[in-house]
Amino acid sequence: MDRKTFVYCEKCRKKLIERLPNGLWKFVFGKKSELSKNPPVNMMIHGSIKMKCIRRTCGHWNVLNYFPKIETLLTNQQEAEDSGKNKETQNKEM
Repeated sequence: MDRKTFVYCEKCRKKLIERLPNGLWKFVFGKKSELSKNPPVNMMIHGSIKMKCIRRTCGHWNVLNYFPKIETLLTNQQEAEDSGKNKETQNKEM
């Protein structure tokens, strides 16, 4: 089962855009109509983007980098390693 990864507004935490496993951004906006099963806006974006929050009361500009900062990669890698160690410890205790 594929888990969807979304990016949220830094200010108000509204869901903005989906990040696909291959690094592309997927933006879907609008409601599906009875005549058309597709939403009015459905975009695939390759690269870094600057996106204004779509919440009317927010309007914060979010910078979404195609390549994450190296600190983010290292932190995520460390968390994954720590979580793997915790699971191994729990399995040994059982």
